[in-house]
Amino acid sequence: MQLRSIKAKTLLLIMPLLLVIVIGVSSAVIFKSHSLLLNQTENSMEEQLANTRQSIQNRITSHGRVPETLAKSIQGHYSKLNLMDYDATLKNSLEINKDTFGVGIYFEPNLYKADTKFVSSYAFRDQNQITVTHDYSDPSYNYPAQAWYKIAANQKDIQYTAPFYDEKTKSTMVTASVPVYDDQERFVAVATGDINLDTVQNIISETHVGDSGWAFMLDKDGTYLAGPETDKIMKVKLQEEQNPVVSTLAKTNLQDGKGAATYTSSEGLVHVYFTKLEQTDWIVALALPDQELKEKVNSLMLQTLIFLIIGMVLIVVVILLYTRNLTAHTNRVNSMAEHLAQGDFTYSIEVKTKDEFGKMAENLNYTSGLLNKMMAKVTEHSLHVASTAEELTASADQTSIVAEDIANTIQAVAAGAETQLAGTQESARSLEELAMGIQRISESSSVLHDASQNTSQQAEQGNKIIQQAVHDMNEANRSVSVTASHMEQLRERSIDIGNIINVISGISTQTNLLSLNAGIEAARAGEHGKGFAVVAAEIRKLSEQTKDSAGKVREIIEEMQGETQAAVQSVEIGTKAVNSSTVLVEHAGEAFNGIVLEIQQIVNQIQEVSAVSEQMSAGSQQISATMEQLARISGEASDATQNVAAASEQQQASMEEVSFSAKSLSSMVQELQSLLEQFKIK
Repeated sequence: MQLRSIKAKTLLLIMPLLLVIVIGVSSAVIFKSHSLLLNQTENSMEEQLANTRQSIQNRITSHGRVPETLAKSIQGHYSKLNLMDYDATLKNSLEINKDTFGVGIYFEPNLYKADTKFVSSYAFRDQNQITVTHDYSDPSYNYPAQAWYKIAANQKDIQYTAPFYDEKTKSTMVTASVPVYDDQERFVAVATGDINLDTVQNIISETHVGDSGWAFMLDKDGTYLAGPETDKIMKVKLQEEQNPVVSTLAKTNLQDGKGAATYTSSEGLVHVYFTKLEQTDWIVALALPDQELKEKVNSLMLQTLIFLIIGMVLIVVVILLYTRNLTAHTNRVNSMAEHLAQGDFTYSIEVKTKDEFGKMAENLNYTSGLLNKMMAKVTEHSLHVASTAEELTASADQTSIVAEDIANTIQAVAAGAETQLAGTQESARSLEELAMGIQRISESSSVLHDASQNTSQQAEQGNKIIQQAVHDMNEANRSVSVTASHMEQLRERSIDIGNIINVISGISTQTNLLSLNAGIEAARAGEHGKGFAVVAAEIRKLSEQTKDSAGKVREIIEEMQGETQAAVQSVEIGTKAVNSSTVLVEHAGEAFNGIVLEIQQIVNQIQEVSAVSEQMSAGSQQISATMEQLARISGEASDATQNVAAASEQQQASMEEVSFSAKSLSSMVQELQSLLEQFKIK
């Protein structure tokens, strides 16, 4: 089926392309959004994991400084202090950090006192007060055999024990052990500090991972230390999980100390991000269900589809309004061309715009008005010629009657000279009337010839105007083509801007990674790196904002590219409409060429009428001369009878020629009027 509507053709061309663009953009946005969301989630998880790790490390480090400070304070003069001095020192040390549960000093056997094998002092928090005990000096306890003592003996730095459950306090404890050396670098004692892991467990439990995620912590052997499943704390190892996927991940990934993994649980796929604490080799992990990521992607996909559908509807509305306006202009021009082709010069177009269509409408209105005036003049002159032809016919009839009278007079010459003279005088008067009629025919023919020449010139001028309209339509076509070229250049510039946005996104990603590394280095620096860590976090936020802004700009550029491509297609459709209007104007030009040819034929026929009028004038002059000769010889009527008879025959022949010319002129006038009736004028 052939489409004849510009609106239908435009929609048929734009809608499939628009649907392809919408589907392509939706797919690309969803795919890219899923990728960006994963990257954003991974970055957020890594950042949150780093913050959680840093918070726990700060607590552990602050606690470790208590036994370290104690060890340094007694180094070199341990033997000069008595147990009461140590008791007071331990109490003061315990006041340094509120997370520290207890702090103690344990000397090498028989070193502090030669007669006493075990000497120790331990201060701990007992509800709201600090209590000091020497119970661990009991030989039955044998503290040198304890794990916390062994790991520090002959070491240089602080050492941490594996977490253990204390039955007395009903909580999980970790001991930080620091070796004490004298001035000769001889190992003399171990300073310890016990920390209740409730503080660390609170940090884990208060860590919110997304909307449905959770945090947990393991020791270096994989034993649960903190997490939402409190029944597994200090009882279950990750390697012993019933889920084979989880146990396999524990065996393969715990050795790495840092990374990400996934496993399938009863709730679906779960993403796990983990890292290791430097002091204790514990594993801090964050878990996030994949379903939460899918919900975010689905929400983003729905918003994207709604936005694209609204955009598509707006584009369709714009196309319909544009094609409606274009079709209205084209229909008005077509209607004008149809009326001109049918010979109706009373129709005109209302000019509403100043563009190419408005200029074309003005030219057509001017052409129609000019032709209307020419046809009116031709009609007026043809009526005048018809009237003159009727007068000529009447004069010819009257001349025939006069010729018959002359014949009768010749036959009655014998009756008398007076009768002949009277007939001659009557013939002279008739010839004068005939000469006057012929003179009027000649004058009317001249006027009609001049009018036909003027009509021909005006028709040629109208033809030139039509050709100028064709030229203007071609200029409009070239202007639309230049506009299409400019729209294509705009689309290429938008692609260049998109490439620049990709570079900005890459720079933002690198900046984010650098800020993350800077945050990690600041965390390693401890207290000295806190200020640097804050700066690194701010840089990372700025980088993420830059990345989000670049993504929004990229989306706007892609929408602009789709809208620019649609505008290029609309301009091409406008070009086709202008070409169609150009063809119609050219058809009108051809019709004007036909009118010029017909008017030229009329001019030729009028020239023939003028020639016949001149012949009639010459004949009338010849008759007048004959009648004068007849008057001179009226006295000799009998001798001139034959000459008069010959003159009568010649006069009759001339009258027949005049009658034939008058009929021919009348026929030409009727033909001219028939041609003029084809045109409608005001």
